[in-house]
Amino acid sequence: MLRRLTLLGIALFLLVMATGGILLATSTPSHAATGTGTTILKDGVVNRGKLYTTGPPPAGAEKVYFGIEPVQVYDVSLTTDTWKVNFYMWYRWKGPYDPVPTTTFDNATGAATNYVITYSYTDAQGNEAPIRLEDGYNYQLAYIQAGFSTNFDLSHYPFDSQKLDIRFENTTYAYNQLVYVPDPSGSSDKGFTVSEWNTSGIATDSFLKEYTTNFGNTNSGAAFNQWSLGAFSISVERPLPHFFFKLLLPLVIVLTASILVLLLKTEHEISRLALSGTGLLTLIFLQQGYSADLPPTAPLVLMDKFYVLAFCIVLFTFGRIIWETTQVFHHKRAADQFIIADRILAGILGVLFLGGISILAFVS
Repeated sequence: MLRRLTLLGIALFLLVMATGGILLATSTPSHAATGTGTTILKDGVVNRGKLYTTGPPPAGAEKVYFGIEPVQVYDVSLTTDTWKVNFYMWYRWKGPYDPVPTTTFDNATGAATNYVITYSYTDAQGNEAPIRLEDGYNYQLAYIQAGFSTNFDLSHYPFDSQKLDIRFENTTYAYNQLVYVPDPSGSSDKGFTVSEWNTSGIATDSFLKEYTTNFGNTNSGAAFNQWSLGAFSISVERPLPHFFFKLLLPLVIVLTASILVLLLKTEHEISRLALSGTGLLTLIFLQQGYSADLPPTAPLVLMDKFYVLAFCIVLFTFGRIIWETTQVFHHKRAADQFIIADRILAGILGVLFLGGISILAFVS
């Protein structure tokens, strides 16, 4: 008995080492460009261009104070890396450059069908026309309905936190001509929610965006490879109940049923093999279920690692049942000889799974 338990312990150790090696070898981020889950990085890189934190605006540059007030965020889709939002945006500036018609959102998506903008102040023909405030500033307020694209980082799914970014820049005036500056009276995150997510903060910032080209503009007086970029970010986190009740609970139930098969006596070999095989197939269907919410090309995510561990445990159990059945069928061992070892093994496998997902969740 001691010899068999020793061999069993060695086999479990090798199983853990093999599983850990697979998971570490495949631990790669789901999307490039960010290690923190945000697509806006200070002194970092976005899809095109490089961002730098800004100091005081260049001498002579027009300062455009901006603010965004989100009204509703919806259709956050990890599958397509998109989300939609209705929001107010205002501009306040002094100087000759009207930033409103020359400002564009560089991560807007589906503009042909989803982009709607309504200006609060227009002329007699309905065209955008700012008003003059008492302090001498020009002012425009717009209500915008749009879809945006964000490179979601899914490596920690389902414990992931995301940034819903709105990024905009000027298409006409370079950085030494026009600079976006967050308005001190900007929005706060009090009372704002995103459906199916926990909102953890709102941030408004501005950056210097540098391209590798001057877009063919050889005029002197402006560096046309440097532009001002404004950014508004909503930080969201996935609620923990989503993981515990929708993802973990079904997995634990299936794995528990598969492990408890070891408590059946070896003489019930048909029932043991049927239940273990059913558990393996059910794990495959469960994995396909949550994978439908992720991009088709998404690499290994944290939830996949939980399933890799579960698959290894179920396959180990299935293999042991086959081995025990063969031993009894060929009269090499009596069925009663496996009862104690299988009960101990069932407990070890349960602890191995719970401890394994705890470690994976902590180190990932």
